[in-house]
Amino acid sequence: MYTVCMSNIQYTIRNIPEDLDKKLRLRSKKRGESFNKTLIQALSSSTTLTNTSSDIDWFYGSGGIGSEELQAFADQRIIDKAAWNLK
Repeated sequence: MYTVCMSNIQYTIRNIPEDLDKKLRLRSKKRGESFNKTLIQALSSSTTLTNTSSDIDWFYGSGGIGSEELQAFADQRIIDKAAWNLK
């Protein structure tokens, strides 16, 4: 009964670099999710099959805007009067 809901597609991946393995396992632990789920999400996000995101989705959940980003936004709002020949 359990296998009725399970996909029968499985992969065996060999020669995973040690640093990649550590990063994926750490991501899984931090998110509190299964290693399998972490791998599926990593594979999905690296393909265009599931890429329906907007241009700023990479930023969502990144921890917010820090002081450097806020300063960059403020700097963009400064008008260089000399460059625009303004008095």
